[in-house]
Amino acid sequence: MATATSKPAGGAPAPAGAGKAFEFDIIVIGGGPAGYAAAIRAGQVGKRVLCVERESLGGTCLNWGCIPTKALLEDGEFVRRIRTEAADRGVTVGKVTVDFAKIIGRSRGIAEKLSKGIAHLFAKYQVKHEMGTGRLLAPGRVRIQDASGSKKDVTAEHVIIATGARPTPLPGVEFDGVKIIASRQAMMLPTQPKKLAIIGAGAIGCEFADFYNALGTEVVLVEMLEHILPIEDDDVAVVLNRVFTGRGIDVRTGTRTDKVESTATGVRLTLSGAKPGVVDADVVLIAIGVSGNTEGLGAAEAKLELLRGRVKVNGQFATNLPNVWAIGDCVALDFPADSPMAGLRHPDLAHVAHHEAVLLVDRLAGVGNETIDYRQIPGCTYTHPQVASMGLTEKRAREQNRQIRIGKFPFAASGRALAAGESDGFVKLIFDAKYGELLGAHMVGQDVTELLAELVLARKLEATEHEILSAMHPHPTMSEAVMEAAGAADGRAIHI
Repeated sequence: MATATSKPAGGAPAPAGAGKAFEFDIIVIGGGPAGYAAAIRAGQVGKRVLCVERESLGGTCLNWGCIPTKALLEDGEFVRRIRTEAADRGVTVGKVTVDFAKIIGRSRGIAEKLSKGIAHLFAKYQVKHEMGTGRLLAPGRVRIQDASGSKKDVTAEHVIIATGARPTPLPGVEFDGVKIIASRQAMMLPTQPKKLAIIGAGAIGCEFADFYNALGTEVVLVEMLEHILPIEDDDVAVVLNRVFTGRGIDVRTGTRTDKVESTATGVRLTLSGAKPGVVDADVVLIAIGVSGNTEGLGAAEAKLELLRGRVKVNGQFATNLPNVWAIGDCVALDFPADSPMAGLRHPDLAHVAHHEAVLLVDRLAGVGNETIDYRQIPGCTYTHPQVASMGLTEKRAREQNRQIRIGKFPFAASGRALAAGESDGFVKLIFDAKYGELLGAHMVGQDVTELLAELVLARKLEATEHEILSAMHPHPTMSEAVMEAAGAADGRAIHI
């Protein structure tokens, strides 16, 4: 039997103490994509479960990230297309004005509706919910403190930590929520800024650059690395950079932000590198990444091990404490040195958190034992055009000395894309040259995030280049580009 200080071998649940009674089977700390999914799944399999959330059900993703930002992006694209495409489509439009407050209000309304939906699901599956901050006292014991400061202790056989993450400030620069902001403030500014500077051109920075540019804000996008979307395939980044530049976004890659100063009228950035200079703006959005929410979790008192400020877990989401687990953006992965996933950084993505939650609860309930291959995580950026990817980039595959074959099909050769007026971009597939195994998928174009699931499934089922090509794709669709890209890898594409 595991003791209070022992670590369950291989991430297996430690046996409960003989005759020990708990108020709950599972306590989940956090109600975001990881936490609420874990709580709902636990309810579905008949567990007595309590979810502790200090703010709004749905966490950052539903309330301040994934969902409301997509509403903003769709509204921005709607405005852009009216302004730039109406005449070509035979539509005469007068002066287009933007009600910024109404656009913001629509996105907030969607978030609120979905948060209420989670509360309904909690009731449906008999999940108990407490508003407050959860603090781990010891394995099986959590203290809840509500907004008034009132405290109470609760117990459970298993504790799942799912506290998520928050934006990371630029070193030496503090968020003030007014002029120096993070993504949360960027989606609910009281007025539309005339000029916006964005530091960091990852998914969040690029999405906000897209949205504000579409509404008419002057945007400066600063990225220290060589490309925007640095983790994406280089060819993808080049296309999005070209589109952004063509729309008037001042993209400054290979450029470092040396100083951010608050001024009487806004902010001033001092830049060095490829595109140096001084940039004055009304507001600066810092979007350089996120940090795990582990402060106040009680890690030191409970002797919970952290790694780089996040909860350290193995491939089964086990912490160093028996029956204490962690999932989602608050975790740091720790695989053995001989594992093919050794050294991988945890992907801070809602769909990863969701899958971790379901797989963990299924394991605890004894109804599943699946694992996640973190080398094959799908990623999406909802700019216009969209970006979607999975697996090895071409650069990474060549660094690993892989023998590869690449198939690339441009949307300029797609009848469906031309009909939609969306010819920017391509589908790029990377295959193992010998066996035809799909190693990577990289796409930029209209609605490519909707095409990615086919390739995720293809990878999971170990489909080859031939099988993707021979699967009949309906015509005319954007998805035909996937089939054509597979064919292009060895000269069998019909339309190029």
